[in-house]
Amino acid sequence: MIRPTRYSQFSTINVTNLVDVTMTLLVVFMLAGPVMHRSVDIRPPASDQGRIIQRLDPGTSLVVEVDSLGNIYVAGEPVAMNELALLAEAAVSSGRTEAFVRADGSARYEAVAATLTELRRGGYESVGLVQESVAGVER
Repeated sequence: MIRPTRYSQFSTINVTNLVDVTMTLLVVFMLAGPVMHRSVDIRPPASDQGRIIQRLDPGTSLVVEVDSLGNIYVAGEPVAMNELALLAEAAVSSGRTEAFVRADGSARYEAVAATLTELRRGGYESVGLVQESVAGVER
């Protein structure tokens, strides 16, 4: 005689699969994090003078990048020259106290000067120019 099989319901959730997926995503983002950056490929000129800034904080400073073709980027996004003054005004009103221009070494002076002019129109009295530190210089 065959006995009927009785099935019972589980009242708990199996979290093993959830933990596996979470750990896999954690590893993927840990490996992909350093690769993803919001910057343009710019090589500023090098010097052994000036203040060494380890990291520019996007919460307190506005960083404008100018590539070798004269294109302007803020936080990795392209910005038109005529919109830069409005963006600078918004940054000043939101509490960003510093502005920096990070220009490629082969960028035209005209593009860098126009960027500085627009930032001044936007409310920044002084703007820092970012340059690479010469290798081997300790201060």
